[in-house]
Amino acid sequence: MSHPIRALFDFKRRELSVALLLFAFFFLVIAAFQILKPLKNGLFVARYGADLELYAKLANIGVAALGVVTFTYLYNRLPRQRVLYVLSGFFALAFAGLATVVADPGRVAVWSFYFLGDLESTMMVAAFWAYLTDLADPEQAKRLFGPIGAGGVLGGWLGASAARFLLGTIGSAGLLVLSTASMLAIAVIVAATERLVARTHAFGPVAAAAAAPARPRLAEALEGARLVLRSRYLAAIVGIMALYETASQVMDYQFKRATQTFSDVAGAQAFMAGVYWYANLLSVVVQLVLVSVILRRLGITWALLALPMSLIVSSVGFLAVPSLLTVSLLVVFDNGLNYSLQQTARESLYIPTSPDEKYKARAFTNMLVQRTSKGVAILLVLLLGAAGAPVRVLSLVTLVTLALMAFCSVYAGSRFRELSRDDRGPTAA
Repeated sequence: MSHPIRALFDFKRRELSVALLLFAFFFLVIAAFQILKPLKNGLFVARYGADLELYAKLANIGVAALGVVTFTYLYNRLPRQRVLYVLSGFFALAFAGLATVVADPGRVAVWSFYFLGDLESTMMVAAFWAYLTDLADPEQAKRLFGPIGAGGVLGGWLGASAARFLLGTIGSAGLLVLSTASMLAIAVIVAATERLVARTHAFGPVAAAAAAPARPRLAEALEGARLVLRSRYLAAIVGIMALYETASQVMDYQFKRATQTFSDVAGAQAFMAGVYWYANLLSVVVQLVLVSVILRRLGITWALLALPMSLIVSSVGFLAVPSLLTVSLLVVFDNGLNYSLQQTARESLYIPTSPDEKYKARAFTNMLVQRTSKGVAILLVLLLGAAGAPVRVLSLVTLVTLALMAFCSVYAGSRFRELSRDDRGPTAA
């Protein structure tokens, strides 16, 4: 068996069962998101247009802030597995409710669907990676995060495939029922994982038992922001996330403007589902073939740099030749690399951090910073649009932000190596 294959499946025997459950956890989180993504986006854009969606994304900042408060409050009050039970149960109920009205949605249902689709991604992905990095140590991260993360990209590809090929047969309501079932299955998987971790001791010392819940204080909900402000390392992680989301939002707007050429909801949803399907196919290939090899042979810095460098090249291409094809390629490379190599590498940066930083700083970064960065990008888009700038010129914004993202990636990768070697904890610098 070749070395890349051995690297991909380099499990110790007692780790395998837990790793498979974690694979399934991430699979279901991303599958549900990718099922919902073209449905909520296509419905909203067809009803209200890409320009009004910019304001919906600004409103998403407030939704994300509420998510940070809720996530941190739950973490302070409950053991980690109960946090996951609460979140998965909430989204299961929400998606089941939407399934009953999506055939003829009113304004409230359209907006709720839009917000809940994004909130599922931000909260459940943050919860998954916090849980995984709570269980694993740096050595396990190099071996296991690639194949476990493959659950997300396979889930994304199959979720996008379900949206693309089943929309015409079971409709939006049927796809929402599938998403509801995914959330319920996640709760079952978490319960099984906790039992196996306690019995096998296959992962780090934190995995032996859930941490005792702290006394709940709502004032601690933004503790993640204070943790970030005290650490240049965490600030670099925030920089990577913020700069990426700014660039990605600009590219997403360019893509959504292109889809306004479709005159009906079904056409817009089908086109978006097709583009997202190809993006997720790229994620599958990268995750299965490259992630573990790059992390082990080249290191985390090169893994972090792959996305900004690829998007710099593709943004230059769109700036030179703006078309439906080139803007679709932007989305394919963006989503294809972000949900595979970039996410695995970025989340691995939390391995040498404390439990509070894994949960609170990550929640602040992956929810509030993510949405706020999208808001900054939207304001830039609106400002440049008011000045009469063509859509293609927005690529100049992405080029600047991606260059800064690459700088933060180099610093964070260097500090990660230092912190992993001396194992001092995360954040003196």
